Amino acid sequence: MKIWLSLLLLFSAGLLQAAEPAAPASPASGAGAVMQMVGALGVVLATLFAVLWLLRRLSGGRLTGSSAPIRTVGGIAVGSRERVVLLEIGEHWLVVGVAPGSVTGIATLPRGEISPAGSDAKPVAADFGALLAKLKAGRS
Repeated sequence: MKIWLSLLLLFSAGLLQAAEPAAPASPASGAGAVMQMVGALGVVLATLFAVLWLLRRLSGGRLTGSSAPIRTVGGIAVGSRERVVLLEIGEHWLVVGVAPGSVTGIATLPRGEISPAGSDAKPVAADFGALLAKLKAGRS
């Protein structure tokens, strides 16, 4: 990959050097200067997009290695800027509260399965109530 990138940079540098006149007879003025500037900008942008496209093709669409051991299972907004997020770390689920400037751990649970949204809503609410009562009892 480094070889391709260096070859691309050498090729683009050679094109830019070949496109420059050896010694300009007179300085460009007016519309000619603007056209020269726009052309140079176009070459720079085209080279940038070509390099980014090449990097994406060579890395398989991922520019960063996403083999992180943590995964976001879900989340819900509980305020205008506050969220409760469920994270999966190995065989555990971690429930955290996220607010601007802080992340607070709420609970650690064994990894489970998420049931579809309309089925068994009452047992989940009962489990949440029991969990909340247990957390309140633990803090006091």
